[in-house]
Amino acid sequence: MLNKSFDRINLLNKALDGAWLKNSAISNNIANVNTPGYKRQTVNFEEVLRTEIAKSSSAQMIKTNPKHMDHMGNGQISIEEQANTSYRVDDNNVDIDVENAEMAKNTLYYNAVINSVNGQYSRLKSVFNINK
Repeated sequence: MLNKSFDRINLLNKALDGAWLKNSAISNNIANVNTPGYKRQTVNFEEVLRTEIAKSSSAQMIKTNPKHMDHMGNGQISIEEQANTSYRVDDNNVDIDVENAEMAKNTLYYNAVINSVNGQYSRLKSVFNINK
């Protein structure tokens, strides 16, 4: 039971890291909304998190041939630049309305994950108090 709880906490920790990195990327986008040539940054943590959840909840797959595709990503959260679009004449592709909506969405997500972490720690605390 404790292993599952700590695995869940570790997964939530990775989610918080990704949400924090996404917040930084969105903040950079907002700060550079009027910078000519600036390209919007995105974070791939949702895909990485889905991969980690699938990895922890399913049977491990074995690669039997080097030509087979890997079933999981590398688990690395990264910032990616969207260099292939441009909304304005100055080659900037940041839309302030989209960024503000993404910031609000990410803030709600971060707070929900924090609540989940607090719940996990409360459950662990109650288990340890019962066993005293």
